[in-house]
Amino acid sequence: MRSLRVLSRLLTYPEAELFVHMDEMKAVLTGERLLKGRKLEAVTGFMDRLAATGLMDAQETYVELFDRGRAHCLHLFEHVHGESHFRGQAMIELAARYADKGLYIGTAELPDYLPLFLEFVSICELREGQETLGQAAPVIATIGEKLRRRDSGYAVVMEAIVALSGVRLSRADIRKAADAAMPDIQTLDDLDKEWAEPAAFDGAPACGTCDENGLPALQQIKGA
Repeated sequence: MRSLRVLSRLLTYPEAELFVHMDEMKAVLTGERLLKGRKLEAVTGFMDRLAATGLMDAQETYVELFDRGRAHCLHLFEHVHGESHFRGQAMIELAARYADKGLYIGTAELPDYLPLFLEFVSICELREGQETLGQAAPVIATIGEKLRRRDSGYAVVMEAIVALSGVRLSRADIRKAADAAMPDIQTLDDLDKEWAEPAAFDGAPACGTCDENGLPALQQIKGA
């Protein structure tokens, strides 16, 4: 699913190269035709708006959303396990699954980084990939709901990922999960308080790679 590789790139820190290849990325989405109708229009519309944004503004927005606090954190196990010891074991199992496909993390990024996870799923056989992605879908959808409440265009990227999983999720359940999830950050004092809070997704569905232990994520994978 090359479309997942496009979505993974949209969720990484914006660099100048992203803007250079935006039209090619849109061509992959429209050519592969896995995303259709309003979902495709929403993502390509977001890409157009992102391309029209200055690089520094895009980078500032990204940092504000994803790097300051945990509400929209792109490390999926963070939402499942928080800082518990289960997170470490889940990441070991996920990294081993990457290795089984001949993929090795070539940077300092953790295995549960969402863009990295999407890269992994993109090279899986379609049924295996959808099953693995579907097990992560509830957490991805909840992050998307919180982004939607911030009026962020990145919400449509999360919605597209869930759509590609083929999983049907209850909107009411996702809203409830977002209500109970990690709070948004407005001040440095809020940030200090938030890092002291427990995980919001105790008992969330498990990732296919980790049994009952949790979910996955991404950065660059060597060989991807």
